[in-house]
Amino acid sequence: MSQVAQTNSTAQNLRSTLARLIEERALFLGEFKSPSGGRSDYYIDMAMIFTEPTSLEIAINLTLNELEKLSVDKIASPSVEADPIVAVVGMHAKLGSLFIHQGEPIYAYEKLENLLNKGKKVVIIADVTLSGNTVLSTAKTLRSAGAEVRTAITLVDLEKGARNLLEGNGIKFVPLVEAKDISVPGKPRKGSTK
Repeated sequence: MSQVAQTNSTAQNLRSTLARLIEERALFLGEFKSPSGGRSDYYIDMAMIFTEPTSLEIAINLTLNELEKLSVDKIASPSVEADPIVAVVGMHAKLGSLFIHQGEPIYAYEKLENLLNKGKKVVIIADVTLSGNTVLSTAKTLRSAGAEVRTAITLVDLEKGARNLLEGNGIKFVPLVEAKDISVPGKPRKGSTK
């Protein structure tokens, strides 16, 4: 097996393992509304993944693997829920981390433009995406401060429109796990014949 094929196989195995861990630890059923207005009949709480070393390590490794393929100076969190993974990935990748909540930088004493002066290529890393509005709001904030935002990585995409919205706004969308990869009790997997 070639090195590339082995790397792709390892990444796919890690993605499958992360999907199973999400099913076991982070999947909650009910009616949920995201801060940006998206709706889902289940909720993925990635904090349940981030607080366990094995699952956190898998999420970090998958994210780092995607970042290695890109030219990037900084990474950005679009929400408080994504802050833990962005901080840890930033440390491992030796990249500066930016934190934007509800479309606003969280810095009290420093302008976002000044934080970008040592690198303008920013990749947004989200924990979970639905419609993509939160990520797009973050991208607009970063772009208005002079950043180049061409890619967004999400640990889990619930396939509620984020891909179309973001790619329609010039942002390559990279989900590590998608809704179709997760078994939700009472619902067939997307693409399943059951």
